[in-house]
This record gives sequence, C-alpha cells and structure tokens, in this order.
Amino acid sequence: MPKYKIAGFIVEYTPKYDNLTKLSKPFLYYGDKETDITLFKSDEYIANLHSNMVKSDTIGQAEELAYATEFNRRIISHRAMLVHSSGIIVDGKAYLFSANSGVGKSTHTRLWKQVYGDDITYINDDKPVVRIENGSVIVYGTPFDGGSGIANNLSAPLGGIVFIERGEENLIFQMTSTSEILQRLYFSTARFVDKETANSMLDNFGELINSTVFYKLICNMELDAARVAHDFLIK
Repeated sequence: MPKYKIAGFIVEYTPKYDNLTKLSKPFLYYGDKETDITLFKSDEYIANLHSNMVKSDTIGQAEELAYATEFNRRIISHRAMLVHSSGIIVDGKAYLFSANSGVGKSTHTRLWKQVYGDDITYINDDKPVVRIENGSVIVYGTPFDGGSGIANNLSAPLGGIVFIERGEENLIFQMTSTSEILQRLYFSTARFVDKETANSMLDNFGELINSTVFYKLICNMELDAARVAHDFLIK
C-alpha cells in the first residue's frame, strides 16, 4: 500500500480512481517512518456517497471526499483539522479564506493572484489542514482539492483566518466575538466531523482561537477587494 506524508502524518491508502491518484502523487513518502493513519473506503461506500452527490460529480470526486472525510476524523485527536477554505501563502505566512458555498472564497484568492502574481502561492483551494504544533499553528496542503485542481504539498505558519461575506463595498476588520468565531469555525469543519470527535474538535477550536487572529471580510468580486484585504492583512 502506498504511503503519503500529509500534514506531517504518514498515511497509507490506495486510491482506485485517477482523480485522487494524481492529486496524491506529490505527497508520496518513501522514508522509513511508521504509518500513523491507514485509510480504507469500500467500493460500496464510495458508490453510495456518489449517489447522494450532484449529478455532475464523478465517482473519483466521491472517492476523494470519502478519504478527505475519514482523514479529517482521524487527525482531529492529534490537534489538527481540515478547514474548508482557500489557502494562500503571502510573505511566508498562510492565510485561509473561508466562506459558505457560492460566496466566492476561490474567486477572492484568484483576485489576489491577478493583482500580486508570483507573490502569491496557493496551498490548497478547498481543504487545507491546520495543525497546532508546539505552540505554533501550521497550515499544510492536502491532496483533497474539492475539484479545483489546486492541491500543493506546501506548508507555512498561519497568518490568519478570514471569513468572507458578500457586499457591495470592501471592508475588513478583526473579529473579537469568540461565539461568532466558534460558529464560523464549526461550519468550516463540521461537514467532516462525526459526534465522536466533537470534544477533540472543540479543544482544537479553543487552542486555535488563542493562537490565531480571525478577520471578517465583506467584499465584492472586483480586484480592489484583494487590494483592501492585502493592505490590511500584510502590514
């Protein structure tokens, strides 16, 4: 069974379909460290998951979602979790832009790329991992791309998490309400979490809130949205 190094974890699984096989290649691990996590999903499970997805989704996308979900459940007890977001690296730090489906998190990070070009590096456009390590928070790329094709094997210290809302004007500010941050974190991670991991997830949230700055970005989909966010975040 192939081994992969994802977010610092040695993970064993065998993709059956081209989609996850291709995305996983940059994460292949050839060292001698012992396996931390072994993942397996049956053909029946993946087919059933696929039957509940939208018609345009492929069986390969269903496999990717199945493994992403299981991977997240397994890492939560190790102070790590997937965050539904588009992650970029700017000046050596990672910034995660999270939003409800359809709001435009990927569109927003594309605006950054248009304005700032090679100063912007994508980590992952759908499911990066946030891991708390020795008092620091590190963002890692994963092979789970959500269909975007952006799934790079990169990592960087977390600079901040930005929750996006649509608006006519562009405005960004630091969030101070712990309850609102918790609610938004929950909706950014809970799709991958079952009840058994809830307590560990809440512990992770607490550590993350104590270690990270959270922002709210109200923005349109014009280039100036990227400029406003950049100038506020990259001080």
